[in-house]
Amino acid sequence: MALSKYKYPLIKRLHELGVVQMTDVGRTMESPEWEQILENHPSDPTIRQITAQVMSFNKILDFFESISPLPEDNFFKMLFSPSPPKKMAAENVYGTKLLEGAERLLEEVNAAIREPEERLNRVTSELNEISTKVESLEKIRDFRVDLADVVKTDHLTVQIGIAPKEQASEISSKLKEVTNGVCYIGSQDISQIEYVVLVVALSEASKEVSDSLRRLGFEKMDVSGLSGTPAEALSKLGERRASLGYEEESLRSEITKLAERWREKLLVHRELLQIERDRLDVQTNFMRTDETFILEGWIPAKSINSVKEEVLKVTKGFSVVKETNPDPSEGDIPVYLQNPPFIRHFQVLTELYGRPKYNEIDPTILLAPVFMLFFGIMLTDAVYGVMMALLGLLILRGGGKYSSSVKDFGVIFAAIGLATIGFGILTGGYLGDFALKYLGISALRPIIFDPMVDVQLFLILVLVIGLIHLNLGLIIGFKENVRQKQYKDAFGDQFWLFLLQIGLALLMIDMKSIGVGLILIGVVLVAIVHGPLFFFDITGYLGDVLSYARLLALGLATTGIAMTVNILSTMVEGVPIIGIVLAAIVFVIGHIFNWGMNGLGGFVHGIRLHYVEFFNKFYEGGGSEYRPYRMRRELTKE
Repeated sequence: MALSKYKYPLIKRLHELGVVQMTDVGRTMESPEWEQILENHPSDPTIRQITAQVMSFNKILDFFESISPLPEDNFFKMLFSPSPPKKMAAENVYGTKLLEGAERLLEEVNAAIREPEERLNRVTSELNEISTKVESLEKIRDFRVDLADVVKTDHLTVQIGIAPKEQASEISSKLKEVTNGVCYIGSQDISQIEYVVLVVALSEASKEVSDSLRRLGFEKMDVSGLSGTPAEALSKLGERRASLGYEEESLRSEITKLAERWREKLLVHRELLQIERDRLDVQTNFMRTDETFILEGWIPAKSINSVKEEVLKVTKGFSVVKETNPDPSEGDIPVYLQNPPFIRHFQVLTELYGRPKYNEIDPTILLAPVFMLFFGIMLTDAVYGVMMALLGLLILRGGGKYSSSVKDFGVIFAAIGLATIGFGILTGGYLGDFALKYLGISALRPIIFDPMVDVQLFLILVLVIGLIHLNLGLIIGFKENVRQKQYKDAFGDQFWLFLLQIGLALLMIDMKSIGVGLILIGVVLVAIVHGPLFFFDITGYLGDVLSYARLLALGLATTGIAMTVNILSTMVEGVPIIGIVLAAIVFVIGHIFNWGMNGLGGFVHGIRLHYVEFFNKFYEGGGSEYRPYRMRRELTKE
């Protein structure tokens, strides 16, 4: 709470700090005691003026863009070699001074572009009209008629147009019927399906003639202002179009120079106006008295002391700041994620599922290393891993320099590439069996096992990894349920599975009596909590474990397709003359295809194992994003 005279300076400073997420104070001050003292802060009327100015700026900038568009990076350039964003210097102006400056700029620019814009519109309109007429006249170029005679007078109406050839006899009979035979019909074929028709009739019958022709598919041509034969008219229109083309080019050049002169100033003022509008618009969340105002918002705990100091400094001590810890039961608490720098880049994968709720565990720190492991197992080729890591590094050195979201994926691709290199080295995957079989490099033999030979070992490995992964989720879920005193869920959703697994393990080492006892206790627990359908909980968990066999399937698919590509390359190598070239093409394209398709598959299935099998053991998501009231400068700098 502070004195009203410090409202704008405080809003401006909080905007610059960018750490407070403003909320509607009215929702927390609904008691009758507060209602007698406070009122809602009204919307500032200046917002309408700013909105109108921004719309005017947009109109001029859109006009400049239509004549002289700014260069834009295509997708690949944006990803790998983007143009550095241009930041334009802006004065530190705001309030009335900013609005007055914007109004003067609008007047000056509108005065400069008004005449060339009007001339360009006239030229463009006439060129469009000429193009329409030329398109029509081209169809009747060889028709012998003076277009100056195709007019309507007090006594005669002359029309010319195109009609379907199959309607020729019907048009003739119908016109003779509605004009009592007082008409002239001239025609000439212009294609296999159309012909040109010239109709001369008395003006008193013009309406009946026009209606009949329209119903029979006649398309009337507009030849107003033209004279001579269609061929002569086309020649004149061509000359006029060329003249207008030169004029249009000159006007576009003139407007391009105006755009170069004014565009940056317009962009700068528009962004400053948008910043100003944000500052005024946020006030609708406040409450006020005659001399004070109240604002409320969320703020990270680490920032509270520094913000307090700024508030007291800006208001010269005429303010009161009160902070309270949030009640975890509230549903709209924003979530501010804090992960280590490397892990932070994987937050995008967590948020695709849902941001953690307040006081809920953030699974990103678990997702990052396990996702890397899963991807490495599924792509399982060291050379493919190098390709993936290089892709990530190229993205980091390209779009990652200027875009945080692009940087996130650059780091992810580089990380999963490194994991793939590691697993490829362990399993001897170098473009399938290319290094060992075709190059004879025995040092690159599998270190732990060959996926295509030791399939059973591979299956056991991925199922064990899956079991560990699922149990990690169960442990976290059990811990969270106990912390929140949800004991029924803890025992009915997680604890019984621990008993079941331990019991099965004891059965396998001949401790049958204890094992059977634990299994029965686990089954009874789940039956009590989930009722008669408890059997589906058991089969569902078994299905979750078996789902990790997809790691084996994609790993074998990657290796198998790579080996197939190598065989195909060898087969086409024997083709006379071009065999080596064909072999190289098949080899390169085949391995790139395999890398791309199985890389995509590894990414999708790695995410799926987390979203479907892992997260549902403990994670709900659906939290609110922390969106601080922050100055967003995309084009300008102070």
